[in-house]
Amino acid sequence: MAWKQKALVGPKPRVGVYGFTGCAGDQLLLIHTEDELLNLFRAVNIHSFVMASSKPIEEALDVAFVEGSISTEEEKEHLLDIRKRAKILVAIGNCAVNGGPQAMYAGDTKYEKRLEQVYGNAQFVSEPLEAKPLDAYVTVDYYLPGCSIDAKQAFPLISRLVHGAIPEPYPHPVCHECKLNENRCLLIDKRFCLGPLTLGGCGSACPNHNLPCVGCWGPSDDANFTEHVKLLESFGMTKKDIIRRIRNYGGHKILKYIEKI
Repeated sequence: MAWKQKALVGPKPRVGVYGFTGCAGDQLLLIHTEDELLNLFRAVNIHSFVMASSKPIEEALDVAFVEGSISTEEEKEHLLDIRKRAKILVAIGNCAVNGGPQAMYAGDTKYEKRLEQVYGNAQFVSEPLEAKPLDAYVTVDYYLPGCSIDAKQAFPLISRLVHGAIPEPYPHPVCHECKLNENRCLLIDKRFCLGPLTLGGCGSACPNHNLPCVGCWGPSDDANFTEHVKLLESFGMTKKDIIRRIRNYGGHKILKYIEKI
């Protein structure tokens, strides 16, 4: 993903934190990081953060951190409004960046059928939409993936923006972190693992406990999907099952890879 070259200049930037369709885990990460929370509130003016304050100020913002995918017309309109008011918009978490698990069937053209199967003829408060990441509707300046995001990446990114520096994307796959942690590669034992395909930043949390990477941080841009699928097929898995499991967290961003397999 190409990052826009934007940074903030000036004291006490005005910040908003927003959440759409998702588990709210990224907002909770910010709230529960007690060691950094006071520093964050000293460094910025939090104008809107519903999870932390019941009185949001919906005015012009220097930076908006937005989690969750867009799955209703009301959310879409709110996102468009945030984009108009924010100089910088950061997508935080898998749902905002890739669409999340709710977008695992992205592109299959069967959304309306699934909607009817689940809800029948129910009347909706807001028109439902097929779940999509933020950049399906607005320009995103920076991406902070994760499920949920990691404090070791989140606060350095916030700090750079506050101090007028350009954040840098994290280019390494989970496999890189797994090797740094001296884990035995699960693929050597012919076990399913998506570490080579998945963007790092989690510290290889699952392989650290002898569990396979399931791809929850989304696809790595330089991953070789075709060859990895062939490797997993050699373990006795079917291509259909492999792609199904790849799609769990890949959302819309996985489509350009799997269509070539």
